Amino acid sequence: MLVLILLAFAVSFKIYTSNYYATDVSTVTDIKRQVRDEVISYTDADATVFLPTDQKEKAVIVFYPGGKVEFSAYGGLMYELAAKGYICVIPRMPENLAFLKIEAVDEIRKTYAEDITAVGDIDWYLAGHSLGGVAAARYLAEQATVASDVDEIGGFKGLILCASYPADDLSGLGISFLSVRGSNDGVLNLKKYEENRKYWPSDSTEKVIDGGIHSFFGCYGIQKGDGVPDISNVQQLKTTAKIIDDWIAGR
Repeated sequence: MLVLILLAFAVSFKIYTSNYYATDVSTVTDIKRQVRDEVISYTDADATVFLPTDQKEKAVIVFYPGGKVEFSAYGGLMYELAAKGYICVIPRMPENLAFLKIEAVDEIRKTYAEDITAVGDIDWYLAGHSLGGVAAARYLAEQATVASDVDEIGGFKGLILCASYPADDLSGLGISFLSVRGSNDGVLNLKKYEENRKYWPSDSTEKVIDGGIHSFFGCYGIQKGDGVPDISNVQQLKTTAKIIDDWIAGR
């Protein structure tokens, strides 16, 4: 009986995860074309990496994709950030669910150890969209339980969440936190978002993009239940990249 229950659960889970939001390739390609002289990227079995080519690297940003969204859908935002001088990495998540691999950044560090050494002493930021952001915050919370210094949680200087919020208490951690959301977001649970402000680190900044929606932090169309945007997908991505760049510059 137990075997049948487990089999039914496995089948149901597979059906659930097979229905995901695919990348809007045309939008990502358009952005890639715009920055083609400023950014190079490559994809392997573990992740996609975006590297600035014409300026000194400012920081590393590891970005956890939203739940049931194809990881490549965040290529547009990563191209925009890399063009501003950031090394960006999007881990490939099992079944497009970051919660199945919240330690993905640890594997990234092992896989690209030589590249990381070559970059030298540079700040790292963990980021994520929607449920990917919740997973990123969970990773930092778990790291805090074993860290000897609350200012060096997992080696990250800060956390960046797009249309998301921490479900774990980060208020005692000495990291910087940036929350970015769209004013027309129809997916983000604003009640829960406000309730969970108590979990934010003391050094926190919130930015609201006028006319922005939940889905436009990636390139995958408009998610079910989302609001109506007053700006284009590309405009929201450019605005988001500028907000993140300005915020990191002020650290």
